[in-house]
Amino acid sequence: MCFFVKPYFLTLVLVSTYIEDTGPSKASNTKRERDIVPVFAGPIPNVTVPLGREANIPCVVNELGSYRAAWIRVETKAILTIHQHVITRNYRISLSHSDNRNFILHVKDVKESDRGGYMCQLNTVPMMSQIGYLDVLVPPDIIVDQSTSDVVTREGTNVTLSCTAKGYPEPNITWRREDDEPIPLILGIGKKLMNSSYEGEDLNISRVTRVHMGAYLCIASNGVPPSVSRRVLLHVQFPPVLWVPNQLVGAHAGEEIALDCHSEAYPVSINFWKKREGEMILSNEKFDVSSKEKSYKVHMRLLIRKLQAEDFGTYSCFAKNSLGSTEGTIRLYEIPTSTSFSRDTAEKFKHMNRDFPKHQSLGSSKSSRKFNIEKGLPSVEATTRNSSETRRVINVLLLFCIMSLCTHAITLKNFGE
Repeated sequence: MCFFVKPYFLTLVLVSTYIEDTGPSKASNTKRERDIVPVFAGPIPNVTVPLGREANIPCVVNELGSYRAAWIRVETKAILTIHQHVITRNYRISLSHSDNRNFILHVKDVKESDRGGYMCQLNTVPMMSQIGYLDVLVPPDIIVDQSTSDVVTREGTNVTLSCTAKGYPEPNITWRREDDEPIPLILGIGKKLMNSSYEGEDLNISRVTRVHMGAYLCIASNGVPPSVSRRVLLHVQFPPVLWVPNQLVGAHAGEEIALDCHSEAYPVSINFWKKREGEMILSNEKFDVSSKEKSYKVHMRLLIRKLQAEDFGTYSCFAKNSLGSTEGTIRLYEIPTSTSFSRDTAEKFKHMNRDFPKHQSLGSSKSSRKFNIEKGLPSVEATTRNSSETRRVINVLLLFCIMSLCTHAITLKNFGE
């Protein structure tokens, strides 16, 4: 009994070791069984599994009889199994069988090298066979030595961030910012593009600015979990700049006031406060110096408690790094306390002057009406009505005078004629 791995393989395998001793009494039965030709129940399916999983490749044969089935690796022409026995020394390969009909080849802990064709062969004359293909999916993996590490550059230069990955199928590369902010890109003269992500291995940034600074994620995916990512930090160096929201601040003596400065710099700047022609201000019972940092931005705050006369004046905020320094000034001035009559003073003044002028009032309109009722004086509404009537009378008199003058002028003209 022989197995042929197709004529074009030119391979002949002797398997006499696995032939059963049928004996003279079984010769006639064997001949009748061989008169029945076995047939495959269906095609061998193509199997796709992720790397490291187990692949199960079935071969189902009807009416096998005394014939034998074998599994053969197409690419290497290696015999893996014959009937119910495993031939290969590969410990990851095993076989399960039942009813002299189902022969399932198992490949455990699948590797990329297992990808290829697997043949189920019957030792008929002529030989019968079917081939199924095993496809091994490989999750993406970023090739570190072919990808960009953290980048430090000066503002205004051109930067390229690269990311290379391997896997099967070939992975796609997507760039995005870790803070989910859009990526500003310049496509041409006067053309800017703001995208939340960018597809491609190379992310090219022209004339980089401080707004590009931050962490970028290179994400490789090919539909096979898990996707992988690489974090690349882009540092953009520039000298400090300062922004003072309020350069003139007023406050009352005895109050508490806060002065604010905003700085931007990279490398990170040294920030401090000074009073004009004075020493650096440190936190104590009088002052509280604090700052909040976010990326290359710093919010500086100077809190001054219980303002006194000597606390008013000009304060300066400073920012310095290895590329330069800058200064911002804030003038703190005193707001005089406004004077006002007390309630007792107003009462005394009211009793001292009983003939309080009608065109003046103290307090609200409600209190003014109450004051008029108590004194028996005309109310504000009555005074307003009287004024309106007086204006109407004056208007009528003026109109009458104008008409009289016109009539007199006409008479004089007629008399002259």
